[in-house]
Amino acid sequence: MKEILLKKLEGLGSNEEKYNFTREYLQELILQILDRKGYFKNFAFVGGTALRILYDMPRFSEDLDFSLINKKGFDFSALLKTAKKELELTGYSVEEAKAKDKTVLSEFIRFKGLLYELGLSQLKSEKLFIKLEIDSNPPRGYQTEVVLVNKNFLFKVNCYKPDSLFASKLHAVLFRKYDKGRDYYDLLWFLTRKTPINYKLLSNAAAQTEGKNFDLDGPQTKELLLGRIDRINFPRLLSDVQFFLEKKEEAEYFKKDYFVGAIDKYFAIMI
Repeated sequence: MKEILLKKLEGLGSNEEKYNFTREYLQELILQILDRKGYFKNFAFVGGTALRILYDMPRFSEDLDFSLINKKGFDFSALLKTAKKELELTGYSVEEAKAKDKTVLSEFIRFKGLLYELGLSQLKSEKLFIKLEIDSNPPRGYQTEVVLVNKNFLFKVNCYKPDSLFASKLHAVLFRKYDKGRDYYDLLWFLTRKTPINYKLLSNAAAQTEGKNFDLDGPQTKELLLGRIDRINFPRLLSDVQFFLEKKEEAEYFKKDYFVGAIDKYFAIMI
């Protein structure tokens, strides 16, 4: 399996390209393992990596994010042990990881020596990290579907439908305590694709984190978005997301006018 990865890297140019491809290749391998072991009966694939792998969004992503929608029989420690065992059977060296009992279950899968073997690091001790993060108490109102993926591997995932993915991203943009460039890149991607919004999920997510009731609709969401955009430090947002852009020229769109224009156009059509 590792030999296949080495072969695929031969056609790539810079170390940055090779690193991003390697991380995505391993993300897909982990998703295939989770599919084969039946874990998608318990959770749904969400977040930026879902957008990248399922819909070819042109930015790279670090984490594998999930929402736990069926707790019956789910054991995070067992999942981590299974992932380690299966990855090692395919030739990768992986550190043991231990689950922590939190609302958001998270742990890194650490690949030992791989970056050195691939010529991406001069240090044998440097590790490649892929973070698994599972929200064990996701807000209600989501809708899911099963999607078949065939890129580096053939597998299927249970995932949020696009309108629920957009609602989750909007919640991050509007209510995260700090601004994250990748959230805003994803926002622009959703807006320009005219993806519908699952307002029920967005309202429930806001109520969960803010501790008060919300009944959000199009005009309210537009107002909140424009208010948030008005106080954004766009150069700082760009510095956060720039490394993850597949198309570096897209950096020019990290300006207030482009975001305001996309918001105005989206809600003029969708309201």
